[in-house]
Amino acid sequence: MRDGVTIVDPDSAFISYGTKIDKDTTIYPFTVIESDVKIGRRCQVGPFAHLRPGSVLEDDVRVGNFIEIVRSRISSKTRARHFGYLGDSRIGRQVNIGAGTVTANFDGQKKNITFVGEKAFIGSDTVLIAPVKIGKGAKTGAGSVVTRGRNVPAGAIVAGVPAKPLKGKR
Repeated sequence: MRDGVTIVDPDSAFISYGTKIDKDTTIYPFTVIESDVKIGRRCQVGPFAHLRPGSVLEDDVRVGNFIEIVRSRISSKTRARHFGYLGDSRIGRQVNIGAGTVTANFDGQKKNITFVGEKAFIGSDTVLIAPVKIGKGAKTGAGSVVTRGRNVPAGAIVAGVPAKPLKGKR
């Protein structure tokens, strides 16, 4: 806090040794930040967020209520404001992660990576089954399930279960 980090309620935020948080960042109540987490400048984390080891939030990232992040890099100006799970993910700049988004990263044997390109829009309740890539500026409709290896090209719009390109859209 002496270095310019705002912790709204220090009695209810749990921050492990080995965490790096840059100034002008705000940590909201009931947030758990484990060791080996890096948080950039001007971020907002929580309330009720859980950042696990290997997580990196670049500058100006907003992660909110009931989100869990592990072994993931969230690039600057990205938003994941409402409940979800982002594991083993590489999320580009200025991405919107809709409420209820889940990266299904474990196939029963190994952890797989999800890539989301910059300025992508991930609709609410989307499930991204890794390994998978969502291209720059691509969009998923609410409730979509993007299956393993079914990459979404840049600028494309997909929807459904399994997610398919919308007719007349790239």
